[in-house]
Amino acid sequence: SLFITAILLLLSLPVLTSALGMLLFDRLAGTHFFLPEGGGEPLLWQHLFWFFGHPEVYILILPSMGVASDVLSVFARKPIFGYRAMAFSMIAIAGLSWIVWGHHMFQSGMSPALGTSFMMSTMVIAVPSAIKTFNWLGTLWRGNIRFTTPMLFAIGFVSMFVIGGLSGIYMASTPVDIFIHDTYFIVAHIHYVVFGGSLLGAFAAIYYWFPKMFGRLMNETLGKIHFALTFVFFNGTFFPMHIIGVGGHMRRIYNPTQYEFLKPLQHWNVFMTVSALILGASQLLFIFNFFWSMFAGKRAARNPWQANTLEWEAPTPPPHGNFPGPVPTVYRGPYEYSSPLVSEDFLPQARRLEPHVTAAAH
Repeated sequence: SLFITAILLLLSLPVLTSALGMLLFDRLAGTHFFLPEGGGEPLLWQHLFWFFGHPEVYILILPSMGVASDVLSVFARKPIFGYRAMAFSMIAIAGLSWIVWGHHMFQSGMSPALGTSFMMSTMVIAVPSAIKTFNWLGTLWRGNIRFTTPMLFAIGFVSMFVIGGLSGIYMASTPVDIFIHDTYFIVAHIHYVVFGGSLLGAFAAIYYWFPKMFGRLMNETLGKIHFALTFVFFNGTFFPMHIIGVGGHMRRIYNPTQYEFLKPLQHWNVFMTVSALILGASQLLFIFNFFWSMFAGKRAARNPWQANTLEWEAPTPPPHGNFPGPVPTVYRGPYEYSSPLVSEDFLPQARRLEPHVTAAAH
């Protein structure tokens, strides 16, 4: 996931940089790239910005997808279901992300034929996303699940990503977008993907790799309380936005009660405001847990999660260069859980098995 993210960054950021340079020249040097009075085209800015902007969404969420795959496999004690399909679906998502930017511009006056092409490409990108979701669920199916804090956040990531993805299908439809464009439905969608997806994935990563970074475990009780508060009040903040968005509630207005048709929706605004305040306050629990555990948390073993991947072979915390001696030899893939070759339910990549053990298993 990080390799594909790096490629997206490498190819998308120059577009944004060029657009910002053109805008700067328009403001300071008298050029007219985007100014109509000089023959410029304001829509060019939208095209350049969104050509960067949609790959940027996947730049944010692809690392969390990789984290979720790692964490779900470790705590379900199973190999990742459909590993090759997971890898190829990530490549497909990255490739398709370059041809969907026009769905942000359905209301800009573009040709209906062009709008239809962007609608179809946007709906097609749901296919590799659905493959990943199916395989995450397949990884969990009949697993020996350990409900640790990283696992809870990874499961939360999958569930929020599903909601964000489903709302994206509605937005991809040009007839539907006429009614929900620039409403709170759009705000709900992007927050379920970016906050519910990227941030919950980031929390899963922090709780999971914290012992390797600092040699101590974060407090599990505080972590689970943090997850519960974040999950409940995240949904309390953003799920009602679907409701008021369908009701026609516009974005970026100062006082919704000035509009008669929005007054019946005001109680949802109050509810979301209270939920957002509690959601923000609950992150103080994470900050406390992070710094308290850094200095006073329980000492962690080298491999506290009984994981297979190579980083857990390094000392905790890792020294300069990760490994004090020779780099360990990798003998197998990273997700050999519940292997018949050993009595434990995990088999690290760097553990060498005698040939007669492998032969006996076959």
